[in-house]
Amino acid sequence: MKKITLLLTLMFFSVSVIYAAKPFKFTFSEDIGYDDNIYLSSEDETSSAISSTQLLAEYAVNIPNTALKFGANANVGYNAYLESPAKNDYVNAGAGFNIGNGKFYLDEQFLYTADPATSELTERAKRINNYAVFKFRTSTEKMFSIGFNISDILDKYLDDAYKYLDRNRLNAGAQVYYNLSSRTSFYIGYLFSDIRYDSYKYNNSMNNSFSLGVIGNITQKIKGSAQVSYDMRNYEEDIEGIESNAGIIGYNLSLTYEPTNRTSLTLSGERKMEESVFINNRYYVSTEVGLEYKQKILQKWEAGLLVSYENMDYPEKVDGINRYDDLIKVKPSIEYKFKDYLFAGLWYQFRNRTSNCSVVEYVNNRAGIQLKLCF
Repeated sequence: MKKITLLLTLMFFSVSVIYAAKPFKFTFSEDIGYDDNIYLSSEDETSSAISSTQLLAEYAVNIPNTALKFGANANVGYNAYLESPAKNDYVNAGAGFNIGNGKFYLDEQFLYTADPATSELTERAKRINNYAVFKFRTSTEKMFSIGFNISDILDKYLDDAYKYLDRNRLNAGAQVYYNLSSRTSFYIGYLFSDIRYDSYKYNNSMNNSFSLGVIGNITQKIKGSAQVSYDMRNYEEDIEGIESNAGIIGYNLSLTYEPTNRTSLTLSGERKMEESVFINNRYYVSTEVGLEYKQKILQKWEAGLLVSYENMDYPEKVDGINRYDDLIKVKPSIEYKFKDYLFAGLWYQFRNRTSNCSVVEYVNNRAGIQLKLCF
């Protein structure tokens, strides 16, 4: 309770600071829902009503006499479960800032949460995450330009049972851009990644990624980014019978088609190597694709539909088979705007995970109603 009180105090202090310095945006939301399988299990399908109360404050400003834009944010939330609240209730909180202009961008975000630890694990695990990124690009106006980026991702788990997942990932890369226009660029890139675990040393690795992509306005009505890459990973520790080197062809998509100002269709997808701790599998290959449709109806309504599919393929055999998982998610929603600052919505989410490792299979249905106040 002391932790919750401290987080709420810090949050409201942040809000008061932001409120005193305009422009700002303040959002309060309350989501009441029902989950028929809160542990995402095929054996223990425990259900619960859930209340999620969230408070978000954002601040954005153009710094006078410069081209710099500065932003800050802070959030806190309390998630209450009717089923076993002592076990399941949790607090989430975060804070961050960003600053940049047309050439560079710096972003720092801190997160405290109790969401699932990884896509392999289903129980909630308290953890902190810190993400920092710096990007620099010489120009978007000249025919050719050069970009650099560096980022750091830190994960620390507060539950002793998950300490073996504590890790840090450092990324550093460069790009050469061909600027077709100020809004459309093609590029070739290189990214180096170093992944370090505090205790699970067998997963320490270095990764080299070479990429080719396009970013910006692809056509008059399609914008976003598309990239194909080749990744080569080398693990420092040898395990008998397990390959220490791996390579895959990957991709990353985020393309939005807006035929009118009332309709949008977003195609997203990614293929990459993800960290794993599943019985001698140090990684798995995640191949994901998603489609999101949004439609404004009349003046007050907005409907949405999200459909996604992910395949998780594990390279090493366990009991003579290679594990693979398929995850399907469907989420329709609808929102009504009472005023410019007051919204209400209904949503439903279906998830189905199938696998040749039956212990991770589950079917999950969630539904809820949300009230959101913005000012």
